[in-house]
Amino acid sequence: MRTEITFYGGLNTIGGVVMSVVYGKERLLLEIGTAYDPSSDMFDGIVHHRTENYLFDELTLKRAPHIDGLYAKQELKDFNLISSEESDLHTSIFITHMHLDHMSCMGLVSDDVDVYLSEPAQRLEAALQAVGQGVKTLRKTGYKVLDPNQEYKIGEITVKPFLLNAKSYQDFSFYVTTPDMKIHYTGDLLLHGDYVDAVWAEMDYVKAQKPDVLVCECTTFMDGTMKMMYGTADAEVVGAAELPEGMMNKEMMDAQLLKNLSEKTGLCVFNFYEREMTDVMAFEKMAEKTGRIIAFEPETAYLVHKFFNKDVNVYVPDFKYDQPWFNELMEHATVISKKEVHENPSKYLIQNTYPHIMELFDLPNQDASYLHSGGIPIGEFDPAYGNMKRILAMSGFTHVNFFMNNYFTHAYPPQVKFYCDEVDAKILIPTHGNNPERLLAKEGRTQFLPELRKTYVFENDKLVEVSK
Repeated sequence: MRTEITFYGGLNTIGGVVMSVVYGKERLLLEIGTAYDPSSDMFDGIVHHRTENYLFDELTLKRAPHIDGLYAKQELKDFNLISSEESDLHTSIFITHMHLDHMSCMGLVSDDVDVYLSEPAQRLEAALQAVGQGVKTLRKTGYKVLDPNQEYKIGEITVKPFLLNAKSYQDFSFYVTTPDMKIHYTGDLLLHGDYVDAVWAEMDYVKAQKPDVLVCECTTFMDGTMKMMYGTADAEVVGAAELPEGMMNKEMMDAQLLKNLSEKTGLCVFNFYEREMTDVMAFEKMAEKTGRIIAFEPETAYLVHKFFNKDVNVYVPDFKYDQPWFNELMEHATVISKKEVHENPSKYLIQNTYPHIMELFDLPNQDASYLHSGGIPIGEFDPAYGNMKRILAMSGFTHVNFFMNNYFTHAYPPQVKFYCDEVDAKILIPTHGNNPERLLAKEGRTQFLPELRKTYVFENDKLVEVSK
């Protein structure tokens, strides 16, 4: 019996990694998200999902991975896959964190499948479900708690989670061992954030195990970041742990946002990725330092209230809210009115998401800033980005953005290379990036670029394809 590795997603895309590790009758899936590509999203706000055929449509559009033994028979309809009821494999899924490109399909899998998600992540997902922003869920049972202090035995597969960020809903990486393989999966790698010390400790541990395979994300090796750093996408990347010259870490970016807040005499609004509870804390701290009152849109305010169990300030857009969660929120919220904002714009820091961007036309724009900090749409590759810029220009708000200019939310290329060289696995598999071929293995080691849906075993320090 040998360990079999198969990739069903994430090899030439931003996110969407679905990696299968099978030993005997047990199967481990590392993540189950959908690649981030807003330019090709069929569901553009005009096309609607079907109800009874939701999973069938997701599979047909290749938004959900085509994997036998993963979905319930009644949900598959007549799609040509073996159902979980008919499979002889037992499947467990481990999720690193709450970005959609890592977990968007976790609610589609059968109740027969065990899905491991941290307790804070489950708390956040429950709040997201309430406001209609959670993942589509067909399963009737919940998720198993991923405990950072526990190793998990899945048959003869062992999963050791590394807690890299404890401040938010928790971020993990996973070290996986089987009787004949040692594999480390990084999830999203960050070497310039709040939890860099945890990454160093994880890196040292994995290195000491002399791993066979390192599966490492390579997001920043894409054209945009390479050109931002080197002026060309074809530059040779030399490993270095330090923050690259001219680039920002999160602390530096927050300092720039704080500087903008401090200097502005008018209203400041902000657009961030609402799932990032650490960003909530960062913006709350900025508001406190500048003497501003921070207020969130209702959906985000509810997430903040439920996640942190505290009262919040709310700015309510011109939109009808009549859901139960909104009524619950109002019992724990102070409403900031449009009139109050107009009377003293410099007193406020107001959240504004892209769906409610028209609200800017009713807000005071004198010396006003739009602090764009990872919120959708995040870049020019998204068709909505140009529309956002046009509305900002018409509304009179100054766009302040560091993303893809000199800040990125993943480790920069030389840092990724340094990490991979230090871990020193026999085989390096770059994933979670449009240009995996650019992340080269250390001299004497092997870069391996697998193909989707092909199965490999570890043999004589190589990954060898086997027929299925």
